[in-house]
Amino acid sequence: MKIGDIGLIGAGNIGSAFVRGWVGADAAMASRLVVADAAGFVAERLAEETGVTVAGSNRELVERCDLVLVAVKPGDIESSLTDCLDLFGMGKIIVSLAAGRTTTSLEMLFTVGVPVIRLMPNVAVAVGAGTLVLATGEHVDLETEEMVTELLAPLGRIVTLPEKLFSAATAISGSGPGFMALIADGFIDAGVMAGLPGPVSRELTVSMLEGTARLLIEEGLSPTELRHRVTSPAGTTAAGLAQLERDGVRSAIIDAVQVTVHRSNELG
Repeated sequence: MKIGDIGLIGAGNIGSAFVRGWVGADAAMASRLVVADAAGFVAERLAEETGVTVAGSNRELVERCDLVLVAVKPGDIESSLTDCLDLFGMGKIIVSLAAGRTTTSLEMLFTVGVPVIRLMPNVAVAVGAGTLVLATGEHVDLETEEMVTELLAPLGRIVTLPEKLFSAATAISGSGPGFMALIADGFIDAGVMAGLPGPVSRELTVSMLEGTARLLIEEGLSPTELRHRVTSPAGTTAAGLAQLERDGVRSAIIDAVQVTVHRSNELG
């Protein structure tokens, strides 16, 4: 079995990121991608940008596609699938991107065993640098899991976890880009306050974040090792780190993650 056309219900930020990531990695993927969105103009705009097909309805999309990604709010899943639940007994695969919704809760929507995969991505899938946390439902066999992970591979790193850890993973990899963007804003503003032109401060900040990530990945350094590498005794970095600790930056990040985990559990 091979996965043919891929449907995407919901063309918001994360749904559109998937489309851009796939088409950016391989332009030919546009011919296999079908999108539908409650706000039709959103899907039309994405189609104009990427060349994907717009379905007239969710049912039309499900009828055509072998794999259906559901990228809607957790509370909107039932209404999005109501008119096409009967179509999923034909070997189709459903992949949910909805925070907090377990594979078991989705399997209960169907009267037959449907392969359900739960995926928690982040918006960096748009540039092939995403983190995709994956869990499989009761009816997903090894062949199906391998086909789906192969399909997702161009979008970034895939991490398989038990569902009980999904809320924690969501807080780190799913919400993390938002937290890091806030930190980046802080660096950019600080650079401007110190006299740098805005575009220069942005360039320096983005380059610094990219270089830091590459060091952690490519050299296998721990954050502590990297911090020690750039911190001289009584030097500039040491002074700045001491101020960050006094201001409680570390504890603020931990608190933000814990609040995010709690909210993810509420959505479930």
